[in-house]
Amino acid sequence: MPTKLELYERVTPLAGLGIWERNLVTGEAYWNQIIREIFEIEAAEPPAMDEVIMFYKDPTRIRAILDKAMRSGQPHTGTFEISTASNKQKWIRLRVQSQIAGGACERIYGTIEDITDNVRLLNELQEKEKRFSEAFDHAPIGMALVSPEGHWIKVNESLCQLLGYTEQEFMNHTFQEFTYPEDLDSDLRQMKLLLNGKIQRYSMEKRYYRANGVLIWALLSVSLVRDAAGNPLYFVSQVKDITQRKRNMETIRDQNARLLNFAHIISHNLRSHTGNIRMMTSMISEEQDEEERIKLVEMLDINASNLLETLNHLNEVVKIHDKGQADVAELHLRQQVERVMEILGPSFRAAKAKVDLQIDPALVINYSPAYLESILINLLTNCIKYKHPDRKPEISICAELVDSFVLLSISDNGLGIDLELHGHKLFGMYKTFHKHEDARGMGLFLVKNHVEAMGGRIHAESKPGEGTKFTIEINTHTYTHE
Repeated sequence: MPTKLELYERVTPLAGLGIWERNLVTGEAYWNQIIREIFEIEAAEPPAMDEVIMFYKDPTRIRAILDKAMRSGQPHTGTFEISTASNKQKWIRLRVQSQIAGGACERIYGTIEDITDNVRLLNELQEKEKRFSEAFDHAPIGMALVSPEGHWIKVNESLCQLLGYTEQEFMNHTFQEFTYPEDLDSDLRQMKLLLNGKIQRYSMEKRYYRANGVLIWALLSVSLVRDAAGNPLYFVSQVKDITQRKRNMETIRDQNARLLNFAHIISHNLRSHTGNIRMMTSMISEEQDEEERIKLVEMLDINASNLLETLNHLNEVVKIHDKGQADVAELHLRQQVERVMEILGPSFRAAKAKVDLQIDPALVINYSPAYLESILINLLTNCIKYKHPDRKPEISICAELVDSFVLLSISDNGLGIDLELHGHKLFGMYKTFHKHEDARGMGLFLVKNHVEAMGGRIHAESKPGEGTKFTIEINTHTYTHE
């Protein structure tokens, strides 16, 4: 049966563990084959301690740990870089223990383990982590690490800027609190599939609330990081702002809808007019009574005039789609409103209208002068045209700055409109909601097309018998100092 020393000599190579010993009293020294292989020294007997120390890249540090062990009698451990006899660079883990008797160190011994591969792997992992951290922190899109419970672990600067929160504010909330309620179920459903291993990753368009309450659209891409046992550690989320793309797409689906509507209008209206004209010309050619022929010619003339008016209306629509924003200029909004008020002055005076104008004279917008004039004339004319019969018109015109756009509002105390009944067709072509001899149903249709052609939106609030308020979103503005 082998002795304990023989058994130890057999087992230590299996663990790749080098053992060594120095007797400081007799000068005897021992090391095993593993250590000779680590240092790449063929001699069976170890060299002097000072010679061995010179294999270490930091001799001062190795001497310090040996001195501590020899003084204290306590075990010490350290990781060191060495240069072998063939100048190969390696990393070792040294464990050292001493035997002290009568206050003096008699023997020092320990183990040496080659950890070069482990250190190299650790360095590679640290380098990868560093690269990931730099890519994460400086990514141009929002990125976050999120716990399986939905708590933010880490967020980058781009995400902070996108949603308007500081990193600390993120940590105080879950992602569910920033998500638009209607989009939450879909997100949580996909996360559950990811956690259960049904999918590897997912992407979806969803809406987030910014710190100022504004709703934005984002493209969310999510993957899951697991540990070696397959347990979920955290989600890696990428958040890209697609608000402008969504708006552009909406502007394209709206333009297409308007063009389709326009095609229907042309088909219907021209077919009606041309059908009437053809019928009348046939009747005229067959009519024998001169007096009746004259009446029919008069009717034909009226239909021809109506056809011309329709063509003019359709031409206005074509101009909107053709011109777009080609003639944009810097305009002082208050000056433009005052100019239109002068144009409509006689109508305002005849109706004894009272106008409250609240627009900063320094506010400048980038807008089409022709479109702005058309919008103002149509909306302000309606304030007089549809005034309440029992009271004098009171008109309010104001503009306020909200975030990056201007809200221009025009309100009156006129007849009002039943939006529950007519709201869906309020801006339709040839749609009228009150009996008036001048009503043609083109004004609001043109206003909406002008506003949307400039990249804005128009919103109406109204109650029958109380009045109407139109609010226009103007996206570009500046201030001047007067």
